[in-house]
Amino acid sequence: MIIQRHSETEKDIKQLSKKFKAPSESLCAWEKLFCVKGLNQTPAIERCNGYGNHQIYKGRVIPLEENCGKSQGYRVVFKIEGDRCIIIFFSRHGIYKTEQELINTVRYRLNNLTVV
Repeated sequence: MIIQRHSETEKDIKQLSKKFKAPSESLCAWEKLFCVKGLNQTPAIERCNGYGNHQIYKGRVIPLEENCGKSQGYRVVFKIEGDRCIIIFFSRHGIYKTEQELINTVRYRLNNLTVV
């Protein structure tokens, strides 16, 4: 599996770095786990509906260097295209005010999909 990131994912990480410890390292650790385990065996991943033909998934990422679990950790939203996983959005649980705000951000980034 090839993992790529949306061009705005680095902005997400930079914002999170101001308030939380090691968001970049947490995402990198999740990416390594996902490459080894794959979609079906990586824990805490669920399919997101409402994105048309896109295969969008939401996963929980355990925060490294913090004393909390997945439920209070990071969220990653990604798209599967064949053998590619494109990370579209990376945030902390509770940062977005409503679920609709998250959905709108993901839709916007899907329409402006550029990967690095």
